[in-house]
Amino acid sequence: MRIGIITVFSVLGLSLLSFNVTGQTSLTDLVKYAVKHSHDIQKLDLQNKEAYYIRKEAIGHGLPQIEASASYSKMLLPEITIPTSVYQFIDYKITDESTKQMLTGVLDKVSNLGSLYMASAGVQVTQLLYSQAYWVGVKTTQKTQELYTLLKSKTEEDVIADVAATYYQTGSLMLQLETLNKSILNLKEIYRITELSYQNDMVKESTVDRLKVTITNLDVTKKTIENGIAVQLNYLKALTGMPGDSALNVSTATVVNDFVANEPTSGFRVESVPSYLVLKKQDEIYSQQIKQSRATYYPTLAAYGKLNYSSYNLEAKIGKMSNMTTIGLSFSMPLFTSGVNHAKVEQTLLKRAELNEDIMKTKDLLSVNYNNAYLEYQTSRDMIASQKENMELALKVYNQTSSLYQEGMSSMADLLNVNSDYLQADNSYNQQIMKCKMAEIKMLNASGNLKSLVK
Repeated sequence: MRIGIITVFSVLGLSLLSFNVTGQTSLTDLVKYAVKHSHDIQKLDLQNKEAYYIRKEAIGHGLPQIEASASYSKMLLPEITIPTSVYQFIDYKITDESTKQMLTGVLDKVSNLGSLYMASAGVQVTQLLYSQAYWVGVKTTQKTQELYTLLKSKTEEDVIADVAATYYQTGSLMLQLETLNKSILNLKEIYRITELSYQNDMVKESTVDRLKVTITNLDVTKKTIENGIAVQLNYLKALTGMPGDSALNVSTATVVNDFVANEPTSGFRVESVPSYLVLKKQDEIYSQQIKQSRATYYPTLAAYGKLNYSSYNLEAKIGKMSNMTTIGLSFSMPLFTSGVNHAKVEQTLLKRAELNEDIMKTKDLLSVNYNNAYLEYQTSRDMIASQKENMELALKVYNQTSSLYQEGMSSMADLLNVNSDYLQADNSYNQQIMKCKMAEIKMLNASGNLKSLVK
């Protein structure tokens, strides 16, 4: 029955496991590797760069804009018929021969006009002089860039929390495995002695069989835990961005001794928690968006200058270019938008109010989470000494019963019971250590101090 309970504990340990990493043995080394190679953190780095260029783009809209343009076109003109009376009028009314020839030539060209060739080239410079929306927009992109910096910090905290939790969960299984190995080793020695006693007709065959069944059950549980450890080590490799073929060794001695702090303080400042800072930064962005929506009520003023050359010709070539230079100011101001801008402002105000509710809720939850984790840590730490004493006592009882059994003064049932008691006491002691470490991780996470693991 007690062995069955231990098996249940082992299965529960498997279900709690999450991830593991390569080649490193200490929590600090694992966390440092994860911070550098985690895919989630690398994605945030890319988003940070994206936010930087979004801000550069926003700033660029307020700097001089230079645009060059050129065109060449052919206009197909309709056929023009000059009435004969026009020629007759020129012939009878114009006495000067040179004038008469010039007018007649012009009419001939017009009547034979088939296409008009046009060419133009120019450069235009535009400079924004005043725009309230521009300045607010630039400020908003700066806030967005700051938000992504905070999001990276939050993601680093999340990754560290996951790595630390998995590190200790994996260590929990490894400690269970060590306990099982101790028990199996002891039982195999007892089995050897019992089998000799059976061959000398000192014990019944059923006693030997019962002992063999117990050892087999423990071997099955051992295999289950070993498979669970292997699965979780591979999972941790993926979490930290490590190659799947990397070799990872986690020492149980390191796990047991790898406390983050010997005596963590109970201080808590919500302003140090990245998840809270992210929400506060989002509130600042909403504030900027409200200003940006209201900025559309203000006018926009820009200066521009355009240098343009153009040419018109009846033949397919570029003739003399005519210079047309233009300078000026452009002014625009919305007068009536049918309530569109007002609706945008109200929507953003409501979103900001919703966010403020999330901020207050998060502030309360972070405080509660820290206090609960601190209480759990203190309780677990206080119980470690009693659990250790209980484990040592169970080991003492097992050794005594084992000696009595070998002398024929104790029964097989008593020996199996005290072995199960020792197995459970040893496992409880190890799990109490893991609970203490997990509570410490929760405390650091709730207070925003998980990065102390990489310092």
